Amino acid sequence: MTEEPDGREQAFVETPFVAQGEAVSVAPALLAGPFRRVVLANLFGSLAFWSAYGAVFWEAANTYGADQGDMAVLGVALSIPFILGSLIQGLVVDRWSPKWLLVIGYTAMFAAIPVAWMATSLPWLWASSFLVGGAFATIEPSRSALTGLLVPEDRLVAANGAIATSFQLAIVVGSLGGALLLDAWGPHTIYAFASVAAVVPLVVLLGLPDLRQRGERPSMSLADLKAGARAAWHHPQLRILLVLTTTGWTLINAFFILEPLFVKDVLGRSDAGLLFLWGTHGLGALAGAIAVTRSRGLRGREATLVCIGVILVGGGIFAYVAFASYPIALVASAVAGVGFALFFPPLLALIQRVIGEDQRGRVTGVFVAMQESAGLASSLTILVLGSLVAVRPTLVVSGLLIAAMGLVGLRAVAVEGREVRGDPTPT
Repeated sequence: MTEEPDGREQAFVETPFVAQGEAVSVAPALLAGPFRRVVLANLFGSLAFWSAYGAVFWEAANTYGADQGDMAVLGVALSIPFILGSLIQGLVVDRWSPKWLLVIGYTAMFAAIPVAWMATSLPWLWASSFLVGGAFATIEPSRSALTGLLVPEDRLVAANGAIATSFQLAIVVGSLGGALLLDAWGPHTIYAFASVAAVVPLVVLLGLPDLRQRGERPSMSLADLKAGARAAWHHPQLRILLVLTTTGWTLINAFFILEPLFVKDVLGRSDAGLLFLWGTHGLGALAGAIAVTRSRGLRGREATLVCIGVILVGGGIFAYVAFASYPIALVASAVAGVGFALFFPPLLALIQRVIGEDQRGRVTGVFVAMQESAGLASSLTILVLGSLVAVRPTLVVSGLLIAAMGLVGLRAVAVEGREVRGDPTPT
C-alpha cells in the first residue's frame, strides 16, 4: 500500500512514469474476498440505473416530446447534486465509513426509480434524474476509497477493471433487456425490473467489512477540500488528466444530452433503437474492461491508457454522427465503449496508487465534481440556446475535438514521462 502523507505539501507517493522491469507478483484472485461484494453491488446497482435511466431518456424524447432544452434539464438535474454531493461525500468518506456511504448511495438509487415510474410529465423525470445524481455522488468516492483499502496496490488497475466490467455488463443487459421489454410491454415493466435489481446491492453490502482509512480525519471545511484538490494538482500525471477529463467531459456530456434527439430525428428511430445503441456501447466497453482486468504490468501506464481511451471515445462519436447510418452508429458506439473502458478504471487506479489513503475520497470527489461541472456547463449552454443548437453539426465537431484533446494529453503524458526518467528531449 502507499505510505500515509506526513502533513507536508505533497500528499502523494512519487512513482516513476514507467516502472522498468517490475515483477508481477502473484496476487490472490480479485473476486475471492470481500471485494467481490463491491463488484456484485456495482453490477446490480448499474443494472438498475441503465435499465431505468434508458427508459427515462426514451420517455422524455418520445412520450413527452422533449426538445433540446428539455433534454438539457435532465442533464442539469443530474449534474447539480452530483457536483455538490461529490465534494461533500469526498470529505465524508475520508472521515467516516465507505461501506455505509455506499449503502446510503444505493438507497438513493432505489428511491429514484419509483419517481420515474409514477411520472405523468417531464418534471417527474427531472426529479428522478436529480435523485440519481445524488446517488452517484455518494457511490463514486466511497467505492473508490473502499477499493483502495481492499485491494493490493499491484492489482488496482485490474480491480477497477473488474468494477468497470460489471458496470459495462450492466449496460449490455440493462440496455438490451430494457429495449426488449420496452418494445414488448412498455417502460413501466422496465421500472419494475430496475426496482428489483436496485435492492440487491443493499443486501450484498451488509456482509462487507467496515474498513476505514487510518490517516488524518478531515473536518468538514473548505480547507480540507482544498487539500484534496492540491494533492491532485501537485501530481504531474493527475494534473494532466484533471485538465483532459474535465474539458473532454464538456463535449461528451453534450453528446449524451443530444443523442436521443439525433437517434429520433436524424436516424429516424423512435422505437427502442436508442437502447440498442446503448447496448452495443456496453458490449465494446465490456470487452475493453475485460482486457484491462486481465492485463498485467499496467502500473505506471495508467495516464497513457486514459488518453488512448479519450481518443477512442472522440473517434467513436465522430463516426457515429458523421455517417448518420444506424448500422455504422452501432459499430461506432462499441468503439466509444472501448474508450470508456480505458477512461475510468486506470484513472481511479492512479488516484488509489499515488494518493495517501486519508485523501483518496477527497481527490476522487474533486475529479468527479470537476468533470460533472464541465457537463453541467454544456447542459446549461444547450438549455440557454435551445433549438439554436444544431444537433448533428454540434456532435460532429464534439467528436473531433474530444479525439484531439486525447492526442494532446497523450503527448503531455509522454513528455512528463521523459522528464521523470531523465531522457533527453528528442530533437
